[in-house]
Amino acid sequence: MAGPRTPLLKPRAYFASRTPPFSFGRALLVVGLVTLVLTAGVGGILWTFTEQLDQQVSVDNPDHRPEWACDEYEDGGAFEDMSPPEGCDPSVPEHVDRRLGDLVWQELSWVPWSMLVLVPLFWVIEAVLLHLGTSLVGGAGRFTDTLVVTAWGMVPSMLRLLVVGAYLVSRLGELSLPSDPEAAVAVLESSLSGLGLVTGLVTLAVVAWATYVRTYGLARGRDIDVADAAVVTVGLSVVGLLFELV
Repeated sequence: MAGPRTPLLKPRAYFASRTPPFSFGRALLVVGLVTLVLTAGVGGILWTFTEQLDQQVSVDNPDHRPEWACDEYEDGGAFEDMSPPEGCDPSVPEHVDRRLGDLVWQELSWVPWSMLVLVPLFWVIEAVLLHLGTSLVGGAGRFTDTLVVTAWGMVPSMLRLLVVGAYLVSRLGELSLPSDPEAAVAVLESSLSGLGLVTGLVTLAVVAWATYVRTYGLARGRDIDVADAAVVTVGLSVVGLLFELV
C-alpha cells in the first residue's frame, strides 16, 4: 500500500505505509523549505512594519565631534599643530533627523537572516528531546528517523506565519500614523490589540497539528505504542507553550 504522499493530513496512514528507516533526504528538503519560508516571511513582515514608520526622530549625528574633543585641536591642546576634523565645524549639527522605519530596520534587519541558523538548530534540538523522551518509554530505532518525524512536524509552523503575517499586513495597510512618534506608537498599539488573541489561537492549532503528526511518526519510527508516543509529544508541546507564555 502506497499510502498518502505526506503525513500532514493522515499521519497514521502515512507512517503505517512506511517501514523505517524513513527517507532522510525528504526531511532535509522539508527543513530547507520551512527555513526559507520562515526567513522570507519574517523579513517581509518586518519590512512591511518599517515601511509604515515615516515619522522623523532626532538622533546623534555620527559626523559631529563633541566639544571636548575639538578643544584638543585649539591652542594649548594635544593636537594644536593639526587641522581639526570636519566634525568640529560649527556647521555640522549635533543631532540629525532620521526616518523611524530606517532606524528600526537598521537595528532588526539581522532577525530574518538569523532564521537560516535558528530553524535548523531548533529542528535538531527538538529531535534530541523527542528521541530521549521516547527512549524513556521503551523506544528503539535510529536517531535519523526521529529527525525525519520532527521535520514533518515543523511544517505546520508555516501556517502560523501565514495567518499572523496576513493579519499584520492587513492591519498595517489600513493605518495612517501621525507624525509624532509617541502618538504613532499609541495608534499602533490600538490597531494591533487583537494580535495576541490571533497568535494564541493559531499557535494552539499549529501545536496540536504538529503533535498529531509526530505522535504517529514516533510510534512507527521508534516502535512504541501510540499512547506512549503521545505522552512524549504532548509533554514537549506543553513545555513549549509554557516557554512561549513566559
